[in-house]
Amino acid sequence: MSILKKLIILSLILFVSCGENSKKEDAKSEIPLSEMEGFWNRIGTIQVVNGVPVDTLLIKNSENTDYRQIKVYKDGNMVWLDNVKSETPWKGGGGGYGKFTVNSEKSLTEHMSAGTGYMAGWVDNYKDSLNVPAMDVTLSIDYKDDIYSQMNGPNRQFMEYWERMPILPSKSTKFDGAWKRVYEIAYINDTPVDTLAVPSDVILDVKVMSNGRYAYQVDQTGNAEVDTPQYGGLGGYGYYDYNEEDNTLKEYPIFGSGMGTWSNDEMQRTNFATHEIKFYNDDLFIQIDRDYSGMVSYEGATGRGVVYRRIK
Repeated sequence: MSILKKLIILSLILFVSCGENSKKEDAKSEIPLSEMEGFWNRIGTIQVVNGVPVDTLLIKNSENTDYRQIKVYKDGNMVWLDNVKSETPWKGGGGGYGKFTVNSEKSLTEHMSAGTGYMAGWVDNYKDSLNVPAMDVTLSIDYKDDIYSQMNGPNRQFMEYWERMPILPSKSTKFDGAWKRVYEIAYINDTPVDTLAVPSDVILDVKVMSNGRYAYQVDQTGNAEVDTPQYGGLGGYGYYDYNEEDNTLKEYPIFGSGMGTWSNDEMQRTNFATHEIKFYNDDLFIQIDRDYSGMVSYEGATGRGVVYRRIK
């Protein structure tokens, strides 16, 4: 076993042990944590002494004002992303995808089944070593209105401080929910020429969309060697406009994660990608880019189609 893999396993054991040792509450409740659905922006850190919050450190007042971390809860699915560069072969920021369970009014568990960046290795090795489908992390939550704080285990000295992101003018659309890439279609001169299935154990590409915003994460741990940038996958956050009349989707990227980090100003309108959209039904659609082949490996491909199926 390589030194790198040993370090990854040791790190994930230390990280997860705090979540697994969290106190489990017997009472089950859908209120108020069920109201947390939507997008959240981390705005700071709360310092805790002997279980009492004593100070709030805001990102905007820190030395790293470019730091970004977002999270979305939607229909039982969760995605989080950050843009922290790491001293690993994967370089870029981290992120995770999974289901979540509300335990009580003060606790929820995130069942992370996929990751990007440094989390790709943690999640992948944790699942392999214990032969489990997900890495469970139980969080203590203090939620009120449009603010919540999150402690990632008992007896911690810090809590994450989050603020709800406003609903955009796009509001609710047919896209609201969690989606998984199931097929990749190669196009040559606007003609589909090849279709490739995308098994989840090879590449897990998940996109969560809600009220005009989107976040995606692509776990490639089943398709790349551990010491390559591709192993870290990729992710991104932004917002979108959907025109039902001409079936076009415009995505405006804000920041990237995974293999590399990049950033744009929040709510920028100059950098965007336009996709053709066709819904086969409420739970299946294709997104076509006729002038961009993306990750399609078909020789001579000039365009790409991605088929997404709703995750339920």
